[in-house]
Amino acid sequence: MNKFDIDKQTLTDLNIFDAYGSNKSLFSLFNFTSTIKGSDKLLEIFKAPSTDIEIIKQRQGLIRYLSSYKGNLNFDRTNIEFVESYLIQNGKIKFYTKISALAKSINYFFYPNQAYYLKEKGIKEIVSLLKKLIEVFAELDQEAKPELVRTFDDIVLTLFKQQLIKTIVERDEKKISLFELEQLDFIFRGTVLSVVKRFLDLIHQIDAYFSVVKVGQKYNFTLPKLDVNNHHLQIKGVFHPFLDYPVVNDVEFETGKNVCFLTGSNMAGKSTFLKSVGISIYLAHLGLPVPAAYMETGIWQGLISTINLPDNLNEGYSHFYNEVLRVKHVAEKIRDAKHIFVIFDELFRGTNVKDAFDGSLAIIKSFSKIKDCYFMISTHIIEVAEMLKDNENIMFKYLFTKMEGNKPTFTYTLMDGITDERIGMWIIENEGIDEILSSRDLM
Repeated sequence: MNKFDIDKQTLTDLNIFDAYGSNKSLFSLFNFTSTIKGSDKLLEIFKAPSTDIEIIKQRQGLIRYLSSYKGNLNFDRTNIEFVESYLIQNGKIKFYTKISALAKSINYFFYPNQAYYLKEKGIKEIVSLLKKLIEVFAELDQEAKPELVRTFDDIVLTLFKQQLIKTIVERDEKKISLFELEQLDFIFRGTVLSVVKRFLDLIHQIDAYFSVVKVGQKYNFTLPKLDVNNHHLQIKGVFHPFLDYPVVNDVEFETGKNVCFLTGSNMAGKSTFLKSVGISIYLAHLGLPVPAAYMETGIWQGLISTINLPDNLNEGYSHFYNEVLRVKHVAEKIRDAKHIFVIFDELFRGTNVKDAFDGSLAIIKSFSKIKDCYFMISTHIIEVAEMLKDNENIMFKYLFTKMEGNKPTFTYTLMDGITDERIGMWIIENEGIDEILSSRDLM
């Protein structure tokens, strides 16, 4: 089974397709496509994370191959739509004769109309696209061609069996005579119609993958290294892709440790850091570049996160009970499957401190015993970390907040160990809430 296990809550947490009312999502960040169907192809990729190393490597190989092209490959959306409209006009051509072609040529010469314009525009654009892609791929490595490029070669080979297509594509002169136009119309919409449709589908795929290339180059993303034989995670220079000036961090699960316990004060950046790791894991299983300088990971069977858990008002559940159900869902997943990557941001925040402490301690202890799954868990209850510090399966990290005088400076930098920084009261005092309430006229 090659399907990567991920649920709606995790997709929402990581803003893969939506971002809580914002137009920003991971998909929109990658969507530099020029065509509507190119965007659809990219969406298909985004919806298909895989555990099949061959699928992942195939996608990576194509991205790496296209990245070596130094030119700018932009398809004109309007022209592509012209081609699609042209191919379906008046159905398939059933016959062709030189006499009928000559008659049509003469008629169009004296009485040009919309149908002729669409025919001329569509045919010239097909020829132009063929020329363009032949030139693009001619500049790239001819020995190590990805499957998509080999498919393009096969399409060209098939089309070039029609001598007129080969002649017109290879000649420098752009002008196509009226007589040639009629003959090409019969060939494109009759003899090789299915091949031309394959060619258009390939263009939309190339549009999608070149969009990925653009994003990788623009934001300095990198293709991760995947190891099917070992389950581990090492990321250097990871950052959240939505931030304009992100702080980069390194994280690595040490041998024998399957839980990363993250502490840090309020506003220290715990949620953002957890999301950046989750996004990187998701993109790695799409075969796409990740927001990091370097990433090495095993193949995970699934990713489950709980970062922005909503209240389930329709079911009448309290926030705490909803959290308990989420933990139960994770427990059932890891009971039935191996190699699941789990992210929890603030276990049991919806209940009192005593229950949150006891619940977090019990759950994290249980997680640490499940060696074939990895867990990243953050909390603001420092006492839980202190109770677990001797657990050999847990590594402790924190996001450093520097106090200058009585004012915190958030560095968003990941450090080893457990922090005891608490700035909740500073935030409350800084907002002057007590002064506002004290200034109220009690009379």
